[in-house]
Order: sequence, then structure tokens, then C-alpha cells
Amino acid sequence: MKKDQDIGRVRRSESEEVRVSFQEMDGAPAIELRVYSRSPDHGGAYLPEPGAICVPADALSDLCQLLERAHDQLLKQGLVAIPRLGSLFTAESGEPAAFQPAETPSPAPEPARTRTVPVKLPFECLVLSSPDSSSGGTGTERVAGEIRILGRDGAHVWLPEQLPVRSRLAVFLRIGEMTFRAQAEVAEVAPHPKDGQYRHALDWLSLAPQAQAALAEIMKAAK
Repeated sequence: MKKDQDIGRVRRSESEEVRVSFQEMDGAPAIELRVYSRSPDHGGAYLPEPGAICVPADALSDLCQLLERAHDQLLKQGLVAIPRLGSLFTAESGEPAAFQPAETPSPAPEPARTRTVPVKLPFECLVLSSPDSSSGGTGTERVAGEIRILGRDGAHVWLPEQLPVRSRLAVFLRIGEMTFRAQAEVAEVAPHPKDGQYRHALDWLSLAPQAQAALAEIMKAAK
């Protein structure tokens, strides 16, 4: 991470924008949010305001959850729009992967709670906690796999290793310019690997607002 590295910006008004960047706070990594305003004295160029919000990196996850909760409330009230999705589905690692529904459903059993659709989507996940770990997991174990059955309540995924039932995962998937982010729990694991892969049945625990919109679009496209 480079100090002062620009992450992106959000339009606040006709003359203001909020810029997000990597910074350091007391020698530790942090995310800075600072307002930039157009200056008529400098040809309309954006200049930084003196005050800013600096969030320590270890508090960023909590802040994101609060922002997601706020977005959910605004979405329910119709005050924000569901973002439009691109047509390209890309793995979190940045490797392109064109979205294509599976020609035939996977032999894995589908949950009876909701309709599911067969897909082929590369994804990555972090193991947040595991019943086999007394420490509750560190969220540093990253595993890449493929989603083959997708539903509103969960998914069937294939991974190169067998994770314990009741493990909690953070699921990541790039969809165009957006990131599908969700938390899930392993509800079932196939006892034997097939082609070096293990089938895991996941139950969604929480879906970010963009993930909810992406899930609806994926299921619609895979009909």
C-alpha cells in the first residue's frame, strides 16, 4: 500500500466531491475520506478541504457493515436505486471469466426453500471462522473455487479443499465494475471429492446491497 494512493472519488454536489485514498495514521494503514471543492480562484480546479475523516484499516470492516446497513434502509424506502450490472463477470483476482449458465444442472441436490439456477462462476472466499479452530479463525485463509448452483438463500460451490460444516466464509466475486460480497455458512460438504474438488452447500448469512442486486440479475440471466 502506498501512502496518498488514490482509491476513487464520489460526486457530492455540482462543486464538491469526496475522494478516498490510502493514508497512514499513527504509523498504521488507514483510509481517508476528504472533501474537494472547486475553487474559482484556481480556474475551477478541485482543492482539498482542511478537515478529513481517517478510518484505521482494522476498523474498516465495521464501517462497511454500517454503511451497508444504511444502504439497505435507503433501498427499502426507495431512496436509492439498484445499480445496473455489467455483462462481464470477473473473478476477484482480476482474471476475466465470461458468464455462462451451465448447460445442464449439477447433480448436487437443490435446496427446497427457493428456486436455484445452474451457473459457472469463479469466486474466492475467506474463512472467517471454523468450528475446528478455538481462536475462531483469522480471515486470512483465501480459497478459490467455482459456484455451480446459485439461489436466493444459498449456493452450491466446488472448492479444492474440504471445509468443516458450520465454517463461516466471506465470499467475493467481481461482476463488471462491482464486487459481490456476502457472508455464508457451510451447511453441508460432500464426503468425497470429484475431480479434486469438494462440493459445499452454503447458506447466505448476509448479502451486501450490491450482492442482492447482482444475485437477482444472475438468476434472471440464467433462466
